[in-house]
Amino acid sequence: MNKKYYYNFLLLFIFIIIFYLVNNLIKNNENYTGLKTNYFFDNLKANNYKYDDQKNITYCPNNNECMTKNYKYHFNTIESIKLVKNKVETSSLLQQYNIPVPNFLVINIQQDYSIILDKIKQNNIHIPFIIKPINGTFGIDVQKIESLNNFYNIIQNFKKKYQNMMIENYFEGSVYRIFVFQNKIIDVIKRDKPYIIGNGYDTVEFLINKRNKSMVENGFFETKNLSLDYMEKQGYTMHSILPSQTKLYITNVINMHNGALLERIPISNIPVKNLDLFLKVGQVIKINCYGLDYISKDITEPFQYDKDVILEVNGTPDTEIHTKIDNYGDKFFKEIVSNIF
Repeated sequence: MNKKYYYNFLLLFIFIIIFYLVNNLIKNNENYTGLKTNYFFDNLKANNYKYDDQKNITYCPNNNECMTKNYKYHFNTIESIKLVKNKVETSSLLQQYNIPVPNFLVINIQQDYSIILDKIKQNNIHIPFIIKPINGTFGIDVQKIESLNNFYNIIQNFKKKYQNMMIENYFEGSVYRIFVFQNKIIDVIKRDKPYIIGNGYDTVEFLINKRNKSMVENGFFETKNLSLDYMEKQGYTMHSILPSQTKLYITNVINMHNGALLERIPISNIPVKNLDLFLKVGQVIKINCYGLDYISKDITEPFQYDKDVILEVNGTPDTEIHTKIDNYGDKFFKEIVSNIF
């Protein structure tokens, strides 16, 4: 083996090792978001809780027998974390307990396109529908399908990254993030689709860039995952001049990390029927801390099985969405810490 091939082989070997280690780190480090802020640790200290580098929290009330809990996986078991990471298994389990979830199907996108279309038809899934990774977070690669042509093009792009993907019926409405800890609802945030409003002389592209700049300056996220087909369906392209006072939704990915609009919903405004549903999810999955994504046109109205659904359960929920507005960070974590033991 000459030196050139040897070095190429060595570089390839090193690359594979690095890829394996990084991928393994991502898969195993379930606590990549959430309980890492000063709010959390300040409230631990305020309650006289001790904690160590292994993420153990110890509480010794009145010098009596001490109690210890570990927050490495947001106070959850590894089994529950693995379950909710798999969207198919989670939705199947929730269905068994009569908890409303979208009708869904797993497809092998490497198969012939006609076979995929037949399966979709057989499973009563209709346009518009959602395609997304079976394991995924932050709305990455979640797409709303508006037409069969759109679907075909997206599948061709996804073939480079995925073998199997999940398809589910689309539901219109706002997406709510419900944070539940130890069978108690701590906070509810409404997320709405990002939009721009025309002024009669600037292009859609200019207004999007202006909005993104403003969002970043105010500590929020820009909208990177744009839905060009969705904008065209509303009658506009990136180069269109948006008429004055005209509202244009620029994406179908309703996610804080994609520039969604945030609003806190008082828990007292939510019907008991809905609150019981949110808690039942955790009881069925046997998970202590989770972020629930729920879609509804109005969370303050009792849910209906054919209109409101549980979209996703996150076992290591990012808490940033709950601290982004209203300077709520300290109050939010105070609720969490006071319910640890």
